[in-house]
Amino acid sequence: MPNTKTNPQLRDSIKALLRDSLAWIESEQLKLLQDSPYEGASNAEIKLFAALRGTSRSISELSRYLGISRQAVHQTVHKLVERGIVKLQPAESNQREKHVVITEKGREVQRMTAEHFRTIESKMAANIGRKNVELLR
Repeated sequence: MPNTKTNPQLRDSIKALLRDSLAWIESEQLKLLQDSPYEGASNAEIKLFAALRGTSRSISELSRYLGISRQAVHQTVHKLVERGIVKLQPAESNQREKHVVITEKGREVQRMTAEHFRTIESKMAANIGRKNVELLR
């Protein structure tokens, strides 16, 4: 596997730069979760919660969207259910299919996350300028 640290063409590719930026954003988000009721949330939990995008989605939809197995989605959803952030409900059209639904506590997490992203975007703007942050949108 090529080493992106020693190969400038790979290190400076848009894919590598975006991956590095995403890693920085995720680490900043984990820092902001410290000393909150959601401290200790895993990246998998954060990504799955973000994939809900404020609506309910089936386990199958989340699996396809995230590119992971249904079993992995089930495990992560179970952790979020234990935290009280989401709940599982049978789908209206198919009682065997489960939908992941955001709880009121989950809505609080969404509000907190929105505030965190404003903080992270402010840090980004300080580094690359507000105009460049807007271009990234």
